[in-house]
Amino acid sequence: MKIRKNSGFSLIEVIIVMAILGTLLAIAAPNFTRYRDNANLKEAAREISSDLQLYKQRAIAENVRYRITFNSGANNYDVQKESTLGTSAFGVPPPAGNTVVNEVTDKEIGSGNVIETSTPANFGGNSYVTFLPRGIIEENTSSGSEGLTLRHKTRDSKAEIKVTKMGKVNVEYTLK
Repeated sequence: MKIRKNSGFSLIEVIIVMAILGTLLAIAAPNFTRYRDNANLKEAAREISSDLQLYKQRAIAENVRYRITFNSGANNYDVQKESTLGTSAFGVPPPAGNTVVNEVTDKEIGSGNVIETSTPANFGGNSYVTFLPRGIIEENTSSGSEGLTLRHKTRDSKAEIKVTKMGKVNVEYTLK
């Protein structure tokens, strides 16, 4: 019996393993891309919904109104704090006495994601939501809740962020 001291892989074995790995990667790459895009969409929707909840709580704690203004053209949003209770003067840019508390840019919303505020159902036709000092939202429509859609540019994946009149924030995902 002959004992081989230098054992290794033959060229045929290496080529077969490389072909199997190449096939698996070719199958997995599109699924990974879809997963990454959907994960980015979910992260952006969670960020927006957490900001809505944060400024609802700050409106209650500080006894002032907060307005989150969504700009679909620039694909960003900013948060304004009312300087004194009852002034109800909000605008972009903010009028004297009101300050922009936080501005979120396109990069922070997530690349590939788009804010949609153009349809009448989104925040009562307005591109903002205002939290009153009691934690409820300022009424824009007679519907039961206000909504905002966050959509991925290349996929049909969407995240719909809804705020009820009582200030509860819900997110519904339609992932493709």
